[in-house]
Amino acid sequence: MAAVLDECVNKVESLILEVAKDMNAADIPKMRVDPDDPWADIWAPPPHVYKERCADTGYLMTKPFERNNPMPGKFDQTCEYIVKLLKPVIKPKSGGKEAGGGGSIPGGGAKKEKKEKKEKQPQPPQSDEDPFVKAKLVVAKVVDVAHVENSDKLYLCKVQIGPGEEDVKQVVTGLRKYVPEEELRGRKVLCILNLKVAKLAGQTSEAMILATEATIGEELSVKLVNVPDGADVGDAVGAEGIEPAATYPKECKSKFWDAVKTKLTVRGGKATYDGKIVGCAAGACFADASVPDGSFIK
Repeated sequence: MAAVLDECVNKVESLILEVAKDMNAADIPKMRVDPDDPWADIWAPPPHVYKERCADTGYLMTKPFERNNPMPGKFDQTCEYIVKLLKPVIKPKSGGKEAGGGGSIPGGGAKKEKKEKKEKQPQPPQSDEDPFVKAKLVVAKVVDVAHVENSDKLYLCKVQIGPGEEDVKQVVTGLRKYVPEEELRGRKVLCILNLKVAKLAGQTSEAMILATEATIGEELSVKLVNVPDGADVGDAVGAEGIEPAATYPKECKSKFWDAVKTKLTVRGGKATYDGKIVGCAAGACFADASVPDGSFIK
């Protein structure tokens, strides 16, 4: 790279000297001032002061005060110092030599093909404990339904999650497009209570109502998960064969819930987790009759 720069500099200097070689001829007027000087347009030097270009370096000397170029060494430098300045900036191609070390000119190599990013799949936590036991699932009842302001997709619900008057949570849900308001109000539903509190459309959502999702024809069908007759509000919901937790974490972290969701599906019309029936003391939770097997519960 230094050699290329030196060659360019030499060519430019040759052109300058070629143009200026006849400046000292008797029939050519002397150059009075350097046109690049900031005072060139406002100062007229006395007749005996003029400019003369050094034949060796191209430097414009002020005669009669300068007889030689005062810094001839500056004109003898190569461009190695420029390469040294650029060295930290120039990144060599992988597998090539470092910049300034005799390798190819940076940017001259073949372009690398960009690797297609693979979509990350939820990875189950590395633990012997099933992540399902961290999700606090209960039977709940929707006691009030309203529309979220400035949204045509969201409901703002009040959900009873226990027997006490204080056992009410606010839930923002995207069921408005799929479940009529009158069908949702007063309905017992399956809820997860310990997800991280979210803010949706400016409203706080403290829990989530679970529903099935299925593509029927070309349309997305979303249906509420049914709880068994006789189930009471606040009843714990678990999976067959999985020992329920003595206590639930305050927050079921997203990595655990993502791992659970990948195994929550409809089988034989019933809600299942990893093939195990999901339900409460009153019986199994189940899907709407129109929901095909294999549909996910979210």
